[in-house]
Amino acid sequence: MRQFSYKAKLGPGELKSGIIQAENKTVVIKKLRQEGLYPIFVEEISSLSLKKGYKKIHSRDIAAFTRQLANLIHSGFSLAAALSTLKGQSQHPSLKKLVSDLYEQIEKGAYFSQALARHPEAFSFFYLNMIRIGELSGKMDETLGRLAEFKEKEDELIAQVKSALTYPAFLFTSGALSIFILTAFFIPRFVSMFSDFDQALPLPTRIIILVSALLSRFGWLLIAVSVPGIVFAKSYYKAEQNRLVVDGFILRLPLLRNIIQKMEIARFSYALGILLKSGVPMVEALEAVSFSVNNRVFRKKFLSFKDNIRKGQSLSKCLSEEKLFPALLVNMVSVGEESGELSEMLNRIAATYESEVNRSVKTMVSLTEPVLILLIGGILVVMVFSILLPIFNIDMFAR
Repeated sequence: MRQFSYKAKLGPGELKSGIIQAENKTVVIKKLRQEGLYPIFVEEISSLSLKKGYKKIHSRDIAAFTRQLANLIHSGFSLAAALSTLKGQSQHPSLKKLVSDLYEQIEKGAYFSQALARHPEAFSFFYLNMIRIGELSGKMDETLGRLAEFKEKEDELIAQVKSALTYPAFLFTSGALSIFILTAFFIPRFVSMFSDFDQALPLPTRIIILVSALLSRFGWLLIAVSVPGIVFAKSYYKAEQNRLVVDGFILRLPLLRNIIQKMEIARFSYALGILLKSGVPMVEALEAVSFSVNNRVFRKKFLSFKDNIRKGQSLSKCLSEEKLFPALLVNMVSVGEESGELSEMLNRIAATYESEVNRSVKTMVSLTEPVLILLIGGILVVMVFSILLPIFNIDMFAR
């Protein structure tokens, strides 16, 4: 998705400006008119490439930058002075380049949100909208503090999931590599010995020898096909429509569906709670928050709620009409709406689902580890048995 800066008339003499994501300028104008706005200026924001000679900036570095910037502005620094200070302190080459560009843009008179929009690789659409809210409300330090908290919680959640999956991934990789090496390099050494046997080889041994021969002869072809296959898969996944298809398929997988659902609900709830607490109207908050979730199926559902919210429908009603969302989420949102404390309830929902994600991942890992050990161990035992079986047969025949 490309990013566009716009100015539109909201009423007689009243202007509204902001940043919006869309496929092209025509879609932007159509979206603005659907919201009752008359666009007078729409321009695509040029992206400053940070990839030439630099590594990608990690999300935790963006979180640290946001936290430091919030602290400096809260201490009385101007935005330009705070960026200048961070520019001098930064040790990460790519981050230093990014902060330098932000500082230069602010010195030229640009809004902070406009400067950030030049770096879509580092700052999400949700991040930009939060900054724009801080600019309009005049509470940039509070907005940056909430943003930093959101980024830190998001990074912590992802880190917990990755940490839990590290050992099963290592176990699977090392096991698969051991099987490949054994089959491709060690078993062929026994083939010449087996050819001297004056008897038919057992079926398991013949199968292992055949697999080994295929890997020895065509193993390079497997590697050669894998590399372009990975490149094609990455380029295929970059297209927005393809990502929707892939993300939909992932949600059909029983084990992953549960974890992804809870992760995305936790992200959505916490982000929406932050925006509502900042005084952002529900419709605008939904559009910004939708881009804080990664799964395109969830993003499409959240974006579809906007029209119903405009018609006066409650968020809990929108959620209840979709099978994708659990009854617990619907009930908690409904209670929050009725009590007038929806933002606080959304924070509780985020905390609840974050703990659920951790519990689900631990349960999945505890089930996956013994299955992997049994599967890989079983394959290795069968291979060793298949190699030794002809030797046992000869020994028994000799006796």
